[in-house]
Amino acid sequence: MARLDATTARDDAARARAEAEQVRKHAEAEMNRLEDALGKIAETHRTALGVVMNLGSEYLKFEFDKAELRAEDRELLSRVAGILLSSQDYTVSVNGHTDDVGSDAYNQKLSERRAQAVRDYLVKAGVPAEVLSVTGHGKALPLIRRADDTARAKNRRVELAIANTRVQYGRPAS
Repeated sequence: MARLDATTARDDAARARAEAEQVRKHAEAEMNRLEDALGKIAETHRTALGVVMNLGSEYLKFEFDKAELRAEDRELLSRVAGILLSSQDYTVSVNGHTDDVGSDAYNQKLSERRAQAVRDYLVKAGVPAEVLSVTGHGKALPLIRRADDTARAKNRRVELAIANTRVQYGRPAS
């Protein structure tokens, strides 16, 4: 009886490993597809958790001391939303950043407003609100560590960090 139980346990473990590998491969393929699609419209890079999309000065152009989206920004975000809507099992962290001008407290609030503006637009475009979170980083994480106009423009940005929740949390596909 013990030998039968051990054999059953080994078989169950082998099936679980095979299923986990299948889930991992599916999630990897989905992240590759997302990275490729998003990379066609903005700068992206891969991290251990997923894909980070940098919506900096070449993409979203936040003016000094502003958090409003312009018409061309909304067009870009509509394209991002379309790609996200064709995906599944993901979360998006919307991360706002500022340049180095002004106080830490002021820049923290400004970065939060920028991230919130992007999040709100994505929700209006149909991305489910529950997959989006907002974080402001103020001037704490500059992309470029210089104090000139070019660097400041690049640091006024929003980054989208897209993580596959199926791999992270083991959620089954819907």
